[in-house]
Order: sequence, then structure tokens, then C-alpha cells
Amino acid sequence: MRKHVLVSGILLAFGVSPLHAQTASTSLAGNYLPSVLATSPAHRDSLMEMIKGKPGLPFWVRALVRQPRYVALASEEVAVKDRRMQLFRACEPRTCETSWIRVLYSEDGKRALLYVSDAKLGIKIFGDPTPEELTFLTR
Repeated sequence: MRKHVLVSGILLAFGVSPLHAQTASTSLAGNYLPSVLATSPAHRDSLMEMIKGKPGLPFWVRALVRQPRYVALASEEVAVKDRRMQLFRACEPRTCETSWIRVLYSEDGKRALLYVSDAKLGIKIFGDPTPEELTFLTR
């Protein structure tokens, strides 16, 4: 009990309410794709099901879950037609300008959309995005 009171006091001193501190984990911004794929079956399964057996993907994209050896930026929360969605950006190390992806997830992670841009293999779009979703994938 003393520990909880101390933590609450510290949070309040910094202008963060304890309730806000507990709900911060639901933020769709500031997350990293390797961590989300490792801890969320919904995110992992929706992405893997979408790319399973699809030809013409860079090796590093096929290995997103098995071998997370890519550069990943922090996620961004975006609003698509008043729906909260999570946008991730990642690229192949040392070739970020020529081989990169954007992944857009529904808030629960059960719907994934993927935009792949690779200088050798071209551009590929997976998941049948709406025109509004495609705007976020291509920007």
C-alpha cells in the first residue's frame, strides 16, 4: 500500500494522474513493430496471414516475426474516418531508401494492411485498403 501511495504521489508531482498512467499502455503511438509482433497474437497473426505464400516480397519482410532484423520507427496513431488505427514504418538496414514498408493496423490488431516499396521488387499493397487507409499507407 505504501508503495502505491508513493508512486501515485510521484505521478501527481509530475502532472500525471495514476489513472492516466494505467491507460497509457493503450496508446497506439510510440510502439515498435518488433515488440508488438512479439507480444500481440492479433497483430502477428493478421500480418502473417496476409503475406503467407505471397510472391515477390523482400526476405526481410517475410522474416518480420522470425528474425526482426530491420529498422523500426515508433508507431503513430492515426484517425481514419474516426477510427483509431496504428501506423508502423520499417525498413531494411543500410537500404532504407530502397526497401521499406508501412503497416496499418486496426485498433485491436486484427486487421492489417501492408504497403511494400522495394527498388528491385517494386511496390506491393496487401489487405485491400480503403482509399482513406491507402492515403496513410502511401504518404
